[in-house]
Amino acid sequence: MPQVRPHWPLFAALVLSSLLALSLGDEARGQAGVWTRENQDGTVEFTNVPRAGSGWRERPAPAGRAETAAPPPAAVRTASKGAGAFWFRERADGVVEFTNLHPVGGRWKVLFKTGPGKAASVRGTTDRIPAQDRSPERYGRYDEHIRDQRTLYGIPPALARAVIKTESDFDPHVVSSVGAMGLMQLMPGTARDMGVSDPFDPRQNIMGGCRYLQILARRYCRTKGAGGAEVAFHCSPEENVKVISAYHAGPGAVDKYGGMPPYQTTRTYVATVLSRFEQFLQKEAPEDEVALGARWEGSP
Repeated sequence: MPQVRPHWPLFAALVLSSLLALSLGDEARGQAGVWTRENQDGTVEFTNVPRAGSGWRERPAPAGRAETAAPPPAAVRTASKGAGAFWFRERADGVVEFTNLHPVGGRWKVLFKTGPGKAASVRGTTDRIPAQDRSPERYGRYDEHIRDQRTLYGIPPALARAVIKTESDFDPHVVSSVGAMGLMQLMPGTARDMGVSDPFDPRQNIMGGCRYLQILARRYCRTKGAGGAEVAFHCSPEENVKVISAYHAGPGAVDKYGGMPPYQTTRTYVATVLSRFEQFLQKEAPEDEVALGARWEGSP
């Protein structure tokens, strides 16, 4: 098996309880923890069966589902950049093996994949410049820009707010580990394509990010309107998922997989944005409420 270095047990402990529930059945769910040991060749073994001696030590497994979904530590994310995926398999003796290198042999399954560009970063944990603004006022500081973008690009204010909250927590100075910038975390190439000369200017960033969302909506939203006419901004729930996935992982990844890519970071991102979209919809004025699947009244 390819070598896996000693920091990997921490990552395995985060995901192993949910993984074992999938691969080992109900019996695994009742185990109190996992046991690990590092072999002389550098590989790390894991098992949910209690072991004693020979270098084995117990590492408590996370108790809740939310904890098992936590992102891997920085060392694992760094290792994953060159690998693109993580694999696992269960051996006949009950040991579960993990690797970030493409394995040889049978029974290996993909645990999760990492994505390109923005999809490779984990929000808030590896940012070059993390969010630091904690003032409650920040949530209303950019209302004018959010309203103005709707006139130009037709993006529901609640969706714009959900993206901003997820991307930067309303701090215009954030820079991610992969170089995404500002409130809506524009990558340098996207900022240029959207005509944004200063991605740290809140108005420019919001306008550029919402313009990009409009372009993605025109690409993926093809639900037919009354009489069979195509309405560019009428997005079904499935199409909304494609738009938000493409904003995070790029349209190339969405086209490749025919929908949301199998990247852990993108799946978490889409779920978070959609949840916050619904929350912000409840707070919007009645005339601003645009439910999932409704027409986005953008300019042609």
